Amino acid sequence: MRQLADYVETASANDLAKLYTSGFSAASTNRAPVHLAKPVIKNIKPGMSGQLLAQVTRDKNAQNYESRCALIGAGGVTGPWQAGGISRKSQAIPVNGLTPGATYIVQVRAIGGSAGYSDWSDSVSHMAM
Repeated sequence: MRQLADYVETASANDLAKLYTSGFSAASTNRAPVHLAKPVIKNIKPGMSGQLLAQVTRDKNAQNYESRCALIGAGGVTGPWQAGGISRKSQAIPVNGLTPGATYIVQVRAIGGSAGYSDWSDSVSHMAM
């Protein structure tokens, strides 16, 4: 297959019309890094006990989404960030290991593309059930 593609590329001499008559299509030569957009949290809903599920805007270049959270304590002081979970779907990103009844701030970032990670989303607070 590779030899046939090389032959068609040479025979078409960079003429797209000739290339398309062969039944092959042109491949992109653009190798620029793809930067992932900063996700926007659209919704957070309760999952199982001690879990929240975040819904974010989808990025077509993202392969996964990662969440993190921090406990909001007395006086609005937040604890350290802790890993929440990873999901392939932008509609149900788990935030695990939460204490029911406690309030947390949640952030999500996209993983994938050639750039690796997006920026973290803006924080959204929600009480764990």
